[in-house]
Amino acid sequence: MQSATNFARRVFNRPASTDSRAYNVGPCNDSIAGANYTSCDIYETASTKKGIPITEMTSENDSKQEIGDFEDNEHQVPRTAGFIRSFSSIVCIVIGTGCLQIPYAFAKTGWIGIIIIVLSALIGSYTGVLTIRCLYYQPGKRLHSFPQIGRAAFGAWGQYASQFFISLYSLGITCVYIILAGQFIHGLVVTLGVGLSEKIWMVIVAVVIWIPVAILKQMSEAAFMAIFGLVASVVVIIISTVMSLKDPYTKMHPSEPAPSHSAAIGSGIPVALSSIVFSFSVTAVYPHVEAAMKKPRQWPMVALASMLFSAAAYLLIGITGYWAFGDQVVSPILESIPTGAPATVAKIMITIHVIIAAPILMLTFYLEVENLLKITPERLGKKREFVIRLAYRSAVFVAVCGISVAIPYFSDFLSLISSLACVALFAIIPIACYLKLYGHRVAPWYEKIWMFVVLAISGVACVWGSIDAIKSLIQDTKSG
Repeated sequence: MQSATNFARRVFNRPASTDSRAYNVGPCNDSIAGANYTSCDIYETASTKKGIPITEMTSENDSKQEIGDFEDNEHQVPRTAGFIRSFSSIVCIVIGTGCLQIPYAFAKTGWIGIIIIVLSALIGSYTGVLTIRCLYYQPGKRLHSFPQIGRAAFGAWGQYASQFFISLYSLGITCVYIILAGQFIHGLVVTLGVGLSEKIWMVIVAVVIWIPVAILKQMSEAAFMAIFGLVASVVVIIISTVMSLKDPYTKMHPSEPAPSHSAAIGSGIPVALSSIVFSFSVTAVYPHVEAAMKKPRQWPMVALASMLFSAAAYLLIGITGYWAFGDQVVSPILESIPTGAPATVAKIMITIHVIIAAPILMLTFYLEVENLLKITPERLGKKREFVIRLAYRSAVFVAVCGISVAIPYFSDFLSLISSLACVALFAIIPIACYLKLYGHRVAPWYEKIWMFVVLAISGVACVWGSIDAIKSLIQDTKSG
């Protein structure tokens, strides 16, 4: 029991008095970058195992400065986001389109999907804390992004690998958003006599998404949008849940055999696991969300609350959807519920969510590139920086739109992206970088076992899921 308590304390940054490597919390008088800090940070650094504290990230003098960025002023971001806005930024991306394929994942795994969802939420909370710890592995210094973590841990190859998966995740999921929104809009307006094809609607959706992408500069500027995206996602989950309970498959198709349900389906677990991991994977966004937080020492609670809220939402829609439609459920779930006003409202709300969430997701990619190429007003001047930023963001978005139009297979494309990028970013890279930066001795034996289990599960999901998704994508492309 004591070991479990210490493990929980370590995971969620709660000081454990019995651990010599516990976080240093209490008064201190360190002054860094001209700011007077009132207490020591609860974030563990690589130096805390030697008894060297890192100063807190909240200042009496300037709470809007990005505390922890002590190298230069080029990457400083205004810290204006509170708990709710930070929570919403994560949940907005997580439970939007992710919730739509949870019942289908249950159909692949059976009721054991409940355990997988709970496990994924715990992993997401854990690796979210590890990711931010890695940003502060050096006292008095904050790294700015996921690729910088990779470089600090494994050199240039670590940076390139992290950047590759970040790009694949951000751009790939944006493609999924455009595909899904285009399909939904086409289905809504075709009955009204509008003759535009799905691909044209995808282009229109991409243009609408591009507008905030071109205007917004930092994650803090997009935080307010996340609250509206969160509301839209909750509405979709409520509608899907109610309609599943009200009109199950047996009621919609009384003359057909009832759908089957299974406790566990071994062959489908790896693929479904990668899809469920996708539903929780926002690791790439974590550094930018935390950088915009007004009170960054609340980060562990933000990560935990967002994962638990998402898990509750997924269990609600997953259990009811699988109960109602069994092995006959399709992805997205909105294609299984009866057509009518509720389904129409849900599709409209998910389209709104996509338009709101995509810019937040794309900012993750853009900010990484801008940091890497030093596209900043301080270096280029405001006008030149704006022109260059607008030009390259527009060029990238044109490419994303082209890929979306060329590969309009939502389920297969989502499975491929989730298997490759999401699994790596969700668990493999954060744990590998954390162990490299801090050393394996920083983790007690039971935490090392937990890390091994997480890495083993993630490896299976990544390899097996990718192979299955590629086969399905090739088959669907050939069949047209």
